[in-house]
Amino acid sequence: MNLILEVWGDDIQLALAEFRGIMEGEEGNYKIIEVDYPILLVETDISDPLRRAGILRRVSKLLYWGDEIPHLNIELEDYAIRVRGKNGREIIGELAKGIKGKVNLENPKNIIRAYRGRKLYVGLEILEMDSKSFEARRSKNLPISYPITMHPRLARFMVNLARVKRGARILDPFCGTGSILLEAGLMGMDIHGSDIDERMINASRINLERFGIVAKLEVKDVGEVSGSYDAIVTDPPYGRSSSTSGEGIYKLYNRAFKKFSEIAPRVVIALPDEKAIKIGEEYFNLVEVYPYRVHKSLTRYFSYFRI
Repeated sequence: MNLILEVWGDDIQLALAEFRGIMEGEEGNYKIIEVDYPILLVETDISDPLRRAGILRRVSKLLYWGDEIPHLNIELEDYAIRVRGKNGREIIGELAKGIKGKVNLENPKNIIRAYRGRKLYVGLEILEMDSKSFEARRSKNLPISYPITMHPRLARFMVNLARVKRGARILDPFCGTGSILLEAGLMGMDIHGSDIDERMINASRINLERFGIVAKLEVKDVGEVSGSYDAIVTDPPYGRSSSTSGEGIYKLYNRAFKKFSEIAPRVVIALPDEKAIKIGEEYFNLVEVYPYRVHKSLTRYFSYFRI
């Protein structure tokens, strides 16, 4: 089936990477047909795993894509048309001519989504991500949070980038307040977390309990973690606001990557610069890296490594 994927935010490359990660993790067949912000046009044999996405807003079944406004010639019990892009009124008026049914702008059973980019894309919405649930998990709404707490959509993106199936065994060895563990748990993963700071472990436990998520949590230095995991997904200390117990940041990364190479075949990690990425390449193959500007003075590099 052909689907229109509407992107959250303005970084379409993150959405593209997440889509590939979900499909490959769930072993679904897929093809990227078109990349035209704010949408991806894709072909796939499975759509349900897209519910896992963090960098998507909506999924629609493709009805048309091209240069002209189409006559759809479809019948819907009741519907509304939503347009993103230029000439919205014109598009709504022309599309409505090809739809038989009652217009319902307040609570429609069917929503026709149209996107005007280089071309016009029209689809029937089949899935909308619950933005309110993401908002409920933002740092300001958690029982315990710190300025470094990651946005839940980005935390979910990182888990998906690891190419893991539902039920996979995931470790976050710098779990902090638990943002990555929370998203992985809500996605149905078997989650394990550790941190050298007992306060962070307590914060993770409280935050996870708020959403009914159970994890195995331990107070441990990254060099002491053990076991076997399908993937490590983590956001380690990187600057003034983060505690490294006095250890140099790059020395910490070197110790961490060495340990990671002993316990997991895949690592998705947020790093501060190219020097840190090079350390990771001493132990793993770098598959993908995505710079993400958090604010004027901070860029994170979401990096996917594999043995």
